[in-house]
Amino acid sequence: MGKVKDWIKKDSKFYAVDTLAMLVESHPLFAAIEVGVAGMSDEMSINARVVGTIVACGGLGYVFGKGRDLSKKLFKITNKTKEVVQHAHDIGYAFALNLAITPPMYTLSQLMAGEDLDFKKIAIGTISASILGGINGSPMGYSIDVFRDLTGIKECNRKSYPNLVKRQGSKIKKTIAVGLIAASMGAMGLIYSATPNKAKESQKYQIEQVENIPKSYHNLESKIK
Repeated sequence: MGKVKDWIKKDSKFYAVDTLAMLVESHPLFAAIEVGVAGMSDEMSINARVVGTIVACGGLGYVFGKGRDLSKKLFKITNKTKEVVQHAHDIGYAFALNLAITPPMYTLSQLMAGEDLDFKKIAIGTISASILGGINGSPMGYSIDVFRDLTGIKECNRKSYPNLVKRQGSKIKKTIAVGLIAASMGAMGLIYSATPNKAKESQKYQIEQVENIPKSYHNLESKIK
């Protein structure tokens, strides 16, 4: 019974840290691709990020981290394996996972935004997110390894991990982790503030059109007379 409790306690730490590492690294990148490439409104993108957070906290973060560990074990990849091999593994792993989970996530986020289902947007978002997810698999995997080290649940021995950070004490490492979380949130705020909200622009255009109806009618009436 004691071993089971220890296993649950240990796994709960991996669950929390892996999920946090995924969200911190991926949210700003996906927000940028959603509003900048897929043409989503800020509201739809934010809903997608909320859904993504819920899905990650609901178990996807744990599944991603544990699945990655099992995949690395299957291919006999460790933290001491050549960096290029680790990057290639994480790219393929993330691409496959994103291709499976993105369509339902964007469908739900579009419905939450009160918009009609636009399968073109969903398809573009899915393809873009899967490609980005694959490319992003490498830094996401690295983020997981780094956050595990910063939170003290698993040492990171990757050659690309700075020794200056690795040598720091627990308090300094946790402070660095908090700083990375704040930086991620700040980046998202900048992305949404720097991109036009297409939903609001469309609403503004419709209001302007309605306001112009009396003027157009008056001009038409003058011509008739």
